[in-house]
Amino acid sequence: MNYLKPPTTDYTDHYDVTRFNLVWNLCLVISVLLLIVSGFNLSNDNYTSTTNLIEVGVGIISIIILKKTKRYKLVCIFITIGSLILISTAFFTITKTLHYTTPMWGTVNVIFAFLILGRIFGLTILIGHFTVLVFYYIFRIEYNILNLPPFDSQGISNFIIETCIVGLATAYLLMKFIGANAHAEKLVQNSNNELTKQNEIISIQNREKEVMLKEIHHRVKNNLQVITSLLRLQSHELKGEQADTFMEAINRVKSMALIHDQMYQSDMIANFDLKCYLESLTNELIETYSVKKPIDLNISSDIRSIGSSSIVPISLLFNELISNSIKHGFKNKSEGQITVRIFASTKKDYLELEYNDNGTWKAGTEKSFGMELIDTMTEQLEGERALIKSEEGTFYTFSLKALSED
Repeated sequence: MNYLKPPTTDYTDHYDVTRFNLVWNLCLVISVLLLIVSGFNLSNDNYTSTTNLIEVGVGIISIIILKKTKRYKLVCIFITIGSLILISTAFFTITKTLHYTTPMWGTVNVIFAFLILGRIFGLTILIGHFTVLVFYYIFRIEYNILNLPPFDSQGISNFIIETCIVGLATAYLLMKFIGANAHAEKLVQNSNNELTKQNEIISIQNREKEVMLKEIHHRVKNNLQVITSLLRLQSHELKGEQADTFMEAINRVKSMALIHDQMYQSDMIANFDLKCYLESLTNELIETYSVKKPIDLNISSDIRSIGSSSIVPISLLFNELISNSIKHGFKNKSEGQITVRIFASTKKDYLELEYNDNGTWKAGTEKSFGMELIDTMTEQLEGERALIKSEEGTFYTFSLKALSED
């Protein structure tokens, strides 16, 4: 009986194998059953076995094609189109029956087309059967009823047998459909479980990396504080301008240490709070320079995050700007005012920075190290700066590339 089993194919996909076996088994079983029904009714003058025998022929040809080519879709097209033509012909040529089971065979054909060939082809076959059925009801059913022979016990038996065959075919198709859905749901469930596991692993790794990154920032901050302490101890041996130069170097190191301190304390490493940093930096510098006068700091920013590689250059730039304001600009002022405005530029990945104070600046042609550092940080951020001096203070504008991660 091995010749009745589906042949071996090159299909590896579960659904292709299932569809191939479905086409093979359906062709084989229906051909055998219809052949038995046709043989059972050879002596019945009121039964026309022509349609069933043609269906048997279609089934046998389909099995041969399937065995030779292994192309189940080609066979399915042949079966569904052939069945559509055969069923349509039966409606209008066979007059000695009311076609009780013919619409059922059409239903089997439509389900078969949907399962094997998909939605578009299935809809096409469905529309074809529906159109033929409507025309039959309009133009032929009354004529068939008038020409019906007496409905004897053998006719009832044939009707029951053929209905059972149609029912078995429908049940088989639906079982295969349910089985395919169950397999798909199992695959989806397995995939979801695997994704859940992978997400858990990634979440754990991200938490570990964040903890590790925070620890790195903490260690860097501590190391910078040690450097600051060493520089401060050494500055005690210096006086005058040398001591001031040392103090400026200490402030630059402290501004970087403050960055790592804020990143260590932050829940989200990537979202560096620039406004909070500037406020902390200003307070640190006021304390360092022992400024007794009040300084009003007004910062507005709509920038939520900046590139990590841009944080240090920006912090050093601000350190110089604020230090210059406190040391020089507010020297002859009873109170100081610093206004900082940061907003996204129309240029991609750039931000605009406006720095303004109410200080007065000493005249000088020589460029200080602080100004050189400001220019260097601006160049590092691929930016530009402009300086506007007035009687009411100094106004800097910067355009800096600082919004993208490297």
